[in-house]
Amino acid sequence: MTEDTATLEPPGSIAVIGAGPLGIEAALYGRFLGYNVTLFEAVEVAHSMADGRDQPIPMMPDRCLSPLAKGALEAQAGDDEPKSLPLSIGEWIDRVWLPLTQTDLLRDRLRCPARVSAMELVSPQTDGGEDSDEENDVPPDFRLRLAEGETADFEAVILATAAGGREIQRSFDEPVDYLFAVGRQPSGDAEQDFASGLKQIVAVYASLGGRADLDLYRPPRG
Repeated sequence: MTEDTATLEPPGSIAVIGAGPLGIEAALYGRFLGYNVTLFEAVEVAHSMADGRDQPIPMMPDRCLSPLAKGALEAQAGDDEPKSLPLSIGEWIDRVWLPLTQTDLLRDRLRCPARVSAMELVSPQTDGGEDSDEENDVPPDFRLRLAEGETADFEAVILATAAGGREIQRSFDEPVDYLFAVGRQPSGDAEQDFASGLKQIVAVYASLGGRADLDLYRPPRG
């Protein structure tokens, strides 16, 4: 990481848009690090996968959830009894992604249905007034506009929608600091895309933390 990398210390506020597998993972990862994360979903959890509920899971079952997800589910269950792995997409949704949104880390963090229709940049409020020198040193917040007319401000945004966030209107040019996307440019190989998305999540939080070695998925040294 370079000295001018845009960083954000916990408990900075982060919006994750899209409650599919990678969106839930991104929210979970942020909560493990102590960030104030809100997860927005326009329709329902794992909506993009729901039409294929009866189909086999598109990867090896032991690779369908991250170490963080596995740990969160085991902690919520409160026992050490091994659980069978999901074999269908429906089981993947019902036994992994939906329960993760109800774990202690993500409970009350999911807003669904809540469609984000637009984003803009706004200057954060400071105690020194509008002309304060402090305000000039603070990067602008992202203001999310929801379809219902509500607004919400966040210091960082992670886009994890099937369309890569292209469906959300912007009032600013990109690239812009503190705006990230995971899961873009899918290869068509679900297992490879999921693994690639997890690496993108690691990169997002390593950037925010200013630590190139920050990787919660890496097994601890024995």
